[in-house]
Amino acid sequence: MSSFALKFIALTCMCIDHMGLALFPSVSAFRCIGRLAFPLYCFLLSEGYAHTRDIRAYARRLLLLAFISEIPFDLLIFGRIASGVEQNVVFSLLLGLLALYAADCLSGHRLESVLVLTALCLAAMILRVSYGWLGIVLCLGFHFTREHRFKQALCAALLCGLYTLSLLFSGVERSWALLSLYATGASLPILLYNGKRGLHAPVLTFLFYAAYPLHIAMLVLVRALRIVPPYFLG
Repeated sequence: MSSFALKFIALTCMCIDHMGLALFPSVSAFRCIGRLAFPLYCFLLSEGYAHTRDIRAYARRLLLLAFISEIPFDLLIFGRIASGVEQNVVFSLLLGLLALYAADCLSGHRLESVLVLTALCLAAMILRVSYGWLGIVLCLGFHFTREHRFKQALCAALLCGLYTLSLLFSGVERSWALLSLYATGASLPILLYNGKRGLHAPVLTFLFYAAYPLHIAMLVLVRALRIVPPYFLG
């Protein structure tokens, strides 16, 4: 399974997740499928980091995408233009990228590395980015087990399971916390990854980036116009 295939699976799962959130909130199957997207995006980011020739350009793209996506994200999740309750998932990926860069720069300086990475995890929770500390830890886990595909798959399963436990202990509604357990299913496509890019072109890269804010904006519009099920039935 190529990198392109993983991107397509992650994008599809994410769209299904948001479709369920926006249009079919009572159907949990949409959200269960959607849980696979985030671990896959973290995996793809760790792969992208390993191959990028310009980490600054990579970070700038993510930062721009995060800011562009924030208003559509807030409209979809909270029904208003701005909210401090949660920041969109691209901010999580950006912090994950910074963590990978920091880990490499501070290689051989264990104490400094632990302090910086801990600070980034705390920043993720304080800033209330989607998934909190999980994005950073997943990216790091995938990065440091990159030569062993089975370990990467195991890393996804264990960390997503640990995240579910953390939600349960933090008092999050039990049904939502257990829903997060479906993210462990991302282990299978990760295990099947063959290390190849597959189909690639600049226009495809742009489309994969643009798909995040565009599909959210489209769902916001569809929900507002009430033109698809279950709205026209009511």
